[in-house]
Amino acid sequence: MGPFSIQLMPTTAQIQQKLAALYTKRADIETKIGTAQGKKAKKDAEADSKMASAAKASIDSSRRSYERQAQSARRDALRESNKIASLSKDLAKVAGDIGSQQKALTVAEKSETAAAKRESDKARRVREADQRKEAQARKADERRRQQERLEDERRREADQAATTARIAETEQRLSAEIASLHEPKAEQLRILYATAAADKQDPLRVDQEIRRVKAAVKAATHRDLVIIEHLPAATPTDVLDTLISFRPHVVHFSGHANETVLVFDEGTDGYGSSKGKRIGPDVFKELLESTDEAPLLVVLNACKSAAQLDLLLGKVSMAVGMDDSIHDVDAIVFAARFYSTLAEGQSVNAALTTACFEMKMNGLSDHDLPTLRAVDGVDPADVRLITGE
Repeated sequence: MGPFSIQLMPTTAQIQQKLAALYTKRADIETKIGTAQGKKAKKDAEADSKMASAAKASIDSSRRSYERQAQSARRDALRESNKIASLSKDLAKVAGDIGSQQKALTVAEKSETAAAKRESDKARRVREADQRKEAQARKADERRRQQERLEDERRREADQAATTARIAETEQRLSAEIASLHEPKAEQLRILYATAAADKQDPLRVDQEIRRVKAAVKAATHRDLVIIEHLPAATPTDVLDTLISFRPHVVHFSGHANETVLVFDEGTDGYGSSKGKRIGPDVFKELLESTDEAPLLVVLNACKSAAQLDLLLGKVSMAVGMDDSIHDVDAIVFAARFYSTLAEGQSVNAALTTACFEMKMNGLSDHDLPTLRAVDGVDPADVRLITGE
């Protein structure tokens, strides 16, 4: 008995692929037949035309020429007829192949459907067996899990007790810190006053502002309890150095800004075309929190700076900024009244409210721009930064 091989039934995908190729081949043959039929019709018409011209010709040479042209056209038409016949045979064969493949497709689909059902039944039986095993395993584990739940419950109770104790300790410490913040400082109030007008094409009257602020504080009741450290043409490095050495309670910035940046000086000589050193609120916050003692209050006397306030809060408890672009005169009046009110021993909230009222009373349109933010647990109305005692 000789060797043999098992002929595997083609899959539906393979048959569909063959059918697609046959459909393409059929369309190609039909196109070629149409082209040949068009050429034959054209040559037949040409032959008829030449024969008609020959019949009308009065000169023998012209008549014979027309007849030769007609014969040539007839031969061309005959070639196209032969081509059409050959293509028609090919088309008939392709049609037969398509029919065979369609029958094969029907058989393959039935076979694959039956095979799929057998596999589905087998998978279902395996799945049911697995489910039975899982149910047995769940029952076997139930007693162990019950014991573990009891142990976990005891551990959770112990952890909860420890967590409650830690929360109570943290709340007591936070309450003490907030209470100490609300108490006026016995020491002098240190204000770091950084001014920067780096953009020479859009100058700010920061020099006039600091003069007005110093004059207003000097006229206040507790002027001897306020120290102002002025940083003209301030760079970020200047601010960092002064944070370390001066340890200010308040950091004030007057200069250009928008919703996303503060514009400091670059520390270069001459005017030039510098637009200044731009830093974002995230970097400025890191700068403020880099020392052991972060300032209590940050004041951004700059356009559209209120958008940065929430990003600055953290170790810094309170922050003031402007909700939109503010005019120079408005900014100067605000700053002078704000710090003179603090120097009178009033709260941070009272200083802001009084400064806004001063602007409004003088007919300044930006009186509603100053904005105050504070961390949770700190009420600016309860915070006084200096006391006369």
